[in-house]
Amino acid sequence: MNATGGSWHGATPEVITAIATDTRDFKTGQVFLALRGPNFDGHTFAAPVADRALALIGDREGVSLWSGIDTSKLEVDDTLQALGDIAHAWRMRLEHTTVIAITGSYGKTSLRTILETGFAALGLNVSATRANLNNLIGVPQTLLAVPEDAEIAVIECGISETGEMARLAAMVQPDIAILTGMTAAHAEGLGGLAGVVREKALLLEHLSGNGWSGLGEGVADLLRANHISLPEQALTLDADEEKDSVSWQLVGRELLMRWREEEASMALALPAAHWAANIAFAASIILRYLNGRDRKAGLTEVVAAISSWQPPAGRMQQCEGLNGCLVLDDCYNANPVSMQAAIDTLRALDGGRIAILGDMGELGEGSEKAHGSIDIQGLDRVYLIGKRMQALAARYPEVRWFASTDEAVAGLSDESFEAGDTVLVKASRSMALESIVRLLCREEMAHAL
Repeated sequence: MNATGGSWHGATPEVITAIATDTRDFKTGQVFLALRGPNFDGHTFAAPVADRALALIGDREGVSLWSGIDTSKLEVDDTLQALGDIAHAWRMRLEHTTVIAITGSYGKTSLRTILETGFAALGLNVSATRANLNNLIGVPQTLLAVPEDAEIAVIECGISETGEMARLAAMVQPDIAILTGMTAAHAEGLGGLAGVVREKALLLEHLSGNGWSGLGEGVADLLRANHISLPEQALTLDADEEKDSVSWQLVGRELLMRWREEEASMALALPAAHWAANIAFAASIILRYLNGRDRKAGLTEVVAAISSWQPPAGRMQQCEGLNGCLVLDDCYNANPVSMQAAIDTLRALDGGRIAILGDMGELGEGSEKAHGSIDIQGLDRVYLIGKRMQALAARYPEVRWFASTDEAVAGLSDESFEAGDTVLVKASRSMALESIVRLLCREEMAHAL
């Protein structure tokens, strides 16, 4: 384990093929790496798996707890740093893999899943982030799971504190760095919008030698406003930039796209402009990649590859609700941009338009203004949940407000929902609005596309 600078106690394993940080799904022959957190110490869980482990990795204090265990041990200064160092060492061995790193305040997961769908449908061997493994623990786990024969690795990078992106970027060293868009999401830990921009832009500083970047709408202006130079060969979605990206127009549920002299279209299950933007962005990235590799591809081929995309769980998924109403489950996460995008999608639908909206977290000093500025005009009914949503309730006295999710579940049990109604359920993950979805939906989730 030269990558960590640690010292071995016992025999040094010749080959290490897998590292696990959770004993609950530990497999024989893996190496167990013990992490520490505010409320847990992984070192105390090592004993039950030690006899099946190839080796154990711990810090000085943790290794001292293992004095009675015969399994080989690697002692490091910091196990989280060691996990990142090991992952970086593996990344540097992925010589034939194009590593795409994605960050931003919104759209990361959707863009990542669209890219994965498109590249795979085009016949490339793709490895990508699973679930929400996008932080200082999840990113190294994702990197370590990338096989050497992968042609594409799509790595989602999420941060909430200053210093995290510098570590992630140095670990991943992307060949393509994508910034989807930036708002004051997570501003609480990053120092406002300017802090968000500065931190997320650090991903660009670790681009590989021939690497390039993709900048979502408005990102170029935010970088300039914060005195950050645009990378060379940046692919940008801004209309006033010199670019070679896919332009798009959403007509109802029909997404019309144009690239160079070619046109293509695909049908969406919802008139969701944020889906349309992400699909066009993904198509732009795939086209740039393929044509830069002498794999000539056109818009029609790429759009056909993307057309099988399904939104991730908790992101505008549809289910049949009470009395035949349609429920849009978008309760996985929320920030002001994604909240407004979901509401705008709801507003574009026919029939009764009902929104159940909960607090957005980690917005810092601008939280009250962000909540109070959400535009809910044109909706037929609105239910608001949480202390922060009081700012919006104060502007619209006709809405019904609940102090907590539990109160909302009880209160909504008495409300009527009919066939022809569409009910949007959205909030930050901390609000746990899945209980609202379970209340409203009577059938197992159906994908939106």
